[in-house]
Amino acid sequence: MADMTTIKVPVELRDRVSRLARSQHVSMAVAIEHALDAAETEEFWAEFRAAMTTPDARADLRQETEPLSGTIRDGLEPEDWSEYE
Repeated sequence: MADMTTIKVPVELRDRVSRLARSQHVSMAVAIEHALDAAETEEFWAEFRAAMTTPDARADLRQETEPLSGTIRDGLEPEDWSEYE
């Protein structure tokens, strides 16, 4: 079993966590874990979007993808990959 600890939170927050846990049919600890996972994921993507929308990042992306743009119009027949699906 994992080590446990106690934290003090306002009653209103405890009640919110409790309602969330009940609606997800999980324990309060799991509900908190899911909420933290979602917040961390959102933070990661927000940082990613911020980094990728700088002029330098857009220029780097353009420079990386430009050599590949000709392959879209290479004139080759589409390959059948259905046997690998």
